[in-house]
Amino acid sequence: MRIYDDLYKSIEHNITKKESDGFTSILCPFSRLSNKGFPGWVKGTYTILTASSGIGKTKFTKSFTVNSVYNFVKQNPYIKLKIFYFALEESKEVFWLSMLSSILYDRYQIQLSPQQLLSLGEYNLDRSILQKIESVKHELYQMEDSIEVIDNVFNPYGIYKRVRDYFDNPELGEFEKIQTDTGVINGKFKYKNEDTYVFVITDHISLLVPDANGKYNQQNSLHEAMNYFSQEYCLKQMCKRLQCVVINIQQQSANKEAQEFHKGQTIEKKLEPSLDSLADNKLTQRDADMVLGLFAPTRYEISTYRGYNIARMKDSYRSLIFLKDRNYGLANNYVHLYFDGASNIFKELPIKDEMTENIYEQISKKQFK
Repeated sequence: MRIYDDLYKSIEHNITKKESDGFTSILCPFSRLSNKGFPGWVKGTYTILTASSGIGKTKFTKSFTVNSVYNFVKQNPYIKLKIFYFALEESKEVFWLSMLSSILYDRYQIQLSPQQLLSLGEYNLDRSILQKIESVKHELYQMEDSIEVIDNVFNPYGIYKRVRDYFDNPELGEFEKIQTDTGVINGKFKYKNEDTYVFVITDHISLLVPDANGKYNQQNSLHEAMNYFSQEYCLKQMCKRLQCVVINIQQQSANKEAQEFHKGQTIEKKLEPSLDSLADNKLTQRDADMVLGLFAPTRYEISTYRGYNIARMKDSYRSLIFLKDRNYGLANNYVHLYFDGASNIFKELPIKDEMTENIYEQISKKQFK
């Protein structure tokens, strides 16, 4: 079959699917961003999320790429979902405590952080909350059926092998067989159920441990490990062959915040995350389809940011910036977000001209709907 025939077949297939109320991607939770042309999560794509330390990139990752994806699939149960979440920084227990925080907020509007759920420090969890925690256990059980959190694998090959082993399942699908001069090799993976989505999320890749004695590749430095993981495993294997949705979290370099800056039109750009400030290895951006940056202007005592009153919202504001986008024409777009760190909540804010006194008051009281 020639390439035109393949393309026509794919185009027609997706039209038919949409006509029968199906989906060709997993939609994102931000409606205005969707209306700008962002289709959400598409098979075989590679995204990097980046921010400075302490901004909340792990919280955003859980909200944007775990909770919202899970909730979308829950509303469309014909979609089969598997999320591999490689937690290189936090423990499995902390991850699931944060999921529990989000569920309690969604169901009861209770705002409790993982630390509060464990009654750490001087905080004592009211025993009456236990009944509510008991009432959501089946929701957490269901999430665990789709989401696998791995907190004990740190090397590039170990991450890839954990994912690759999942595909050794004839019920999931099979690899195309390609005849070469040296024999038959495996090509792309073909899912039996085309509505199957496999996510591979790694948080964060500056904590990778080099494969010093790797079977297929040896790395002696973090820079080499990140480069090989990004290019060979994330792009070539998990995206192109396995058709996974790959999402890597990568910090901004520490010296990003040490730059001198002066008041004027360039102050925001100097402080916002950027491609050239990706920590430990800037080359990863070449492999990614999309790079998203998360920014908290209150960290730098900025009182007004792109028309929003940060002095009023303080740490409840985050900006999501499209630093790179090779597919949808969204580079240099900004998404303005409400942020509640205790419950891992991110919500799209109204446009700046629609930010009323009442909305600012809701945000200051952590009651924004």
